Amino acid sequence: MTKELSLEEIIFNDMNKALKNKEKLRLSTLRMIRAAMKNAEISKKDKLTEDEIISILKNNLKKAEESLDIFIKGERPDLIDKAKKEIEIIKEYLPEQLSEEEITRIAKETIIKHNFKTLKDLGPAMREIMSQLKGKADGKLVNKVARDLLENLNN
Repeated sequence: MTKELSLEEIIFNDMNKALKNKEKLRLSTLRMIRAAMKNAEISKKDKLTEDEIISILKNNLKKAEESLDIFIKGERPDLIDKAKKEIEIIKEYLPEQLSEEEITRIAKETIIKHNFKTLKDLGPAMREIMSQLKGKADGKLVNKVARDLLENLNN
């Protein structure tokens, strides 16, 4: 019986493979993620949970996507390609993202179950919905879906 590797162990193992295989971009991307994880561990003074690691990955993904936008606006094809590859590498470690239909279904069920009725309930509704999605959906999309559902309840 083999123990399933944690996300942290997978990233560490993949970083070592990238080092051995001389994959410079993968190695630098994984080192950046590991550094962010170590900094968070030091701040927390404890081991990180899988959810906290996913949060760090999402933050790194967001930064890479923002960089990509800047490089596109600045017409830097050399950096655009690098940023796109970084984004692909980071996404490999994130849980698969749910479709908008799936998010809508979960949000609808949560709103009905907890009897949320107006936009004033958006904060509590978001907390409930996001706790169920566990990193499998973009917060902006979830917010849009929840907002639309709550607005349509009153129309």
